[in-house]
Amino acid sequence: METGNKNIDKHLESLLKIGGIQLQKDLDLKVTLEDPVTNSPWRIGEAAAAALAAQAVAVSEIWNIRKGGDQKQSINIDVADAALSTLRCNYMRQNGYSVPLPDIDYPTVGMYQTKDNKFVFINGGFPALRRGILLILNCPDDRNAIASALMKWDAADIEKEMQSKGYCCSMCRSPEEWLQSEQGKALYDSTFRDGFIKPLEIEKICDGEPQPFKPLDKNGRPLSKIKVIDITHVLAGPTCGMMLAEQDATVMRINGPQVPTILPFVMDTGHGKLNAQIDLKTNDGKELLWNLIENGGDVLSESYRPEKLNSLGFSPEGIAQRLKKKGKGFIYVSINCYGHVGPWKDLPGWEQLAQAATGLAFVQGGSSNPHLLPTYPDDYITGYLAAYGILAALIKRSKEGGSYHVKVSLCSTAMWLQSFGKVNSNCLPPPKIDDRKIQELMISNDSTPYGALSYLGHPIKYSVTKAHWSRPTVPIGFSKAQWPE
Repeated sequence: METGNKNIDKHLESLLKIGGIQLQKDLDLKVTLEDPVTNSPWRIGEAAAAALAAQAVAVSEIWNIRKGGDQKQSINIDVADAALSTLRCNYMRQNGYSVPLPDIDYPTVGMYQTKDNKFVFINGGFPALRRGILLILNCPDDRNAIASALMKWDAADIEKEMQSKGYCCSMCRSPEEWLQSEQGKALYDSTFRDGFIKPLEIEKICDGEPQPFKPLDKNGRPLSKIKVIDITHVLAGPTCGMMLAEQDATVMRINGPQVPTILPFVMDTGHGKLNAQIDLKTNDGKELLWNLIENGGDVLSESYRPEKLNSLGFSPEGIAQRLKKKGKGFIYVSINCYGHVGPWKDLPGWEQLAQAATGLAFVQGGSSNPHLLPTYPDDYITGYLAAYGILAALIKRSKEGGSYHVKVSLCSTAMWLQSFGKVNSNCLPPPKIDDRKIQELMISNDSTPYGALSYLGHPIKYSVTKAHWSRPTVPIGFSKAQWPE
């Protein structure tokens, strides 16, 4: 099978190999157009399309397993649609208006120059992070004051100082400098296999008997009766759950009452999901989560620091061993910024920090004026890769049994994006995307709890199991922490 884009073909083949999925010879998968779609030297659309294609192949494989192969479907992915999907939160409208961020001006989120003529990106997007950054810089929450304070530091020194205290700061490196850094080298050594960056890992953590997919009802879809617990935040993790929900997985987003949120992101990644609150610091809260896991749960996806859920008694191995006694396998997904190996593996991070650290921003703007990319590829593509990893692990569980740990990170995705190569500079900037193209992707729903919403739809076009969110996005805590009948 060839998609028509050799760059996508070879990366798709590598992804399917990681997941252990045999490509169906008669699968009709077409990918149209090529980069550049956005004004970036990086092939954002092609990387997003490859990740989406892997997800689509896995969905179709599960459909064939559950339907006995009697309803094969064709799949179409447009590179422009894939690229636009990495900026989907910018297109959402509520009653005709964009949804404002909690704080319109974020002086503690930005790229700043340092004393040694380098640059750092700081991110105080949540209150505790903002307070910590300002405390270290000893200045008010003002962009000019922050710029002056950072000019007193060398980039490497302020990065080390903030990271040592658990705050978000990354020096802007070139791709070569990233690979020479301790963290970059550790991540590269753990991800480079057979000539490719491996942007996800699927580790078997517990043996068990094969657990076939449950029979489908007449109107069942590929992921019907698959139950997913979504304990993630911001964009990458919530995107993963949203992509599973579009093929009818029952996805329950869990938020802690003390955990800060960014409302536009919650709204635009909540399509198809239930949304409950659980205080995991209490015994009652822990019992609620165990009930979800033990009473039908198939997947738990989390994007917090590793010690967070581990310290509460919800480690991957702990859940797997507990469910093994009940004859069940489980899929646990861990999503972080800097990777799951190396000295930075436990640090908090965001899309912008991954772009700065790995060299994406350096190449985007140049050494004297590094810039963020025009979309959020690390977040969204990481979400697509996590969804694919879950699907591949579910297939493994059905055939081999056991429990699996899927690991993805923003920085490994950034390195994978770089492996697609760069666009010819003569092709930049590309023609502006026609507004009609965007409108074709938009979905309108006038009866959500948030009022009338319009939002970007589905970048994967399935001929039989058409992508569809059966539930509207709902506010935090709108649902009970129990599976629906």
